[in-house]
Amino acid sequence: MRMPRCTIYAKESGVEISPSERKQQGKPEEGRVAFRFFRLAAGAPQIRFVAEPWEAFEISRRMNQVQQEGGKETLTHRYESAEGETVTRLSVESYQRNGKKGYAFSVQRGEESINVAAPVGEFLFAAEFLKQLSVAQSWVEQAAQRQETGAKAQKQVQ
Repeated sequence: MRMPRCTIYAKESGVEISPSERKQQGKPEEGRVAFRFFRLAAGAPQIRFVAEPWEAFEISRRMNQVQQEGGKETLTHRYESAEGETVTRLSVESYQRNGKKGYAFSVQRGEESINVAAPVGEFLFAAEFLKQLSVAQSWVEQAAQRQETGAKAQKQVQ
């Protein structure tokens, strides 16, 4: 099976963007978009950021905005668990260093952060990839919906 994937490598890190699925017991599966940030050093921690399709589209839109206007845009996820709240921030930005303009993705979770610089072509390709992938991943498992609808209809008849 072929799976669309976009990977951007920087000197010491990278980000992989690919399709993902949300699976919850008793609910139909849904499409998502996964960002996997990693360091190239062996054994280094990775950070996954899983976005809903509309969020992937929004990140794409913000990437184009950053490329045109500069600045930094951030999407924040908060997750509540037994251990407490986990906050993950995915950012896209335009920066200038040594007279050169550049672009970057970054993710931060707690004390851990990974930055991935990208040339403008790769940055804009990733934006377009996200835009296309967001539409492709806007799905909900159909069979489960039919079963739920059928079960509800049967309960109403009884």
